[in-house]
Order: sequence, then C-alpha cells, then structure tokens
Amino acid sequence: MSTDRAQIHRLVDQLSPEQFVEAEAYLRHLLSDLDDEELTAEELAEVLEGESQIARGDFVTFEELKRRLPR
Repeated sequence: MSTDRAQIHRLVDQLSPEQFVEAEAYLRHLLSDLDDEELTAEELAEVLEGESQIARGDFVTFEELKRRLPR
C-alpha cells in the first residue's frame, strides 16, 4: 500500500482535537531518536514525581480521561 503526504494530511484534517493531540505526540516520538537522549535532571525529577503519584494512586486511567474530556 502506497501512502503519500497528501493522503496523510487528509487523515490528519479529519482528527478530533483530542485525536490530534495524540497524533502529534506519536509523530514527535517517531521523529525523535530516544536511544541517544539522556534525561535532564528536571526531566528525571518529573518522572520520579510521576512514579510517586502513581504509587499513591493519584492518577486516572486513559478511559477515565477520555470520559472527562469535552467532545
């Protein structure tokens, strides 16, 4: 199956705002070379804080987040 840029642009134009945010994050992930990146001290602190929040049960599931977002 051959996909050109115009076809991808048409698909992006059909995304809801929530889907657009997810698509942007995924595309940025595809474009980054995560194996060569080191976390900064600030990023590491944010990861550790996030892990602490999860351990305390201070989080929502993806399904709950989708329910909370305006449609």
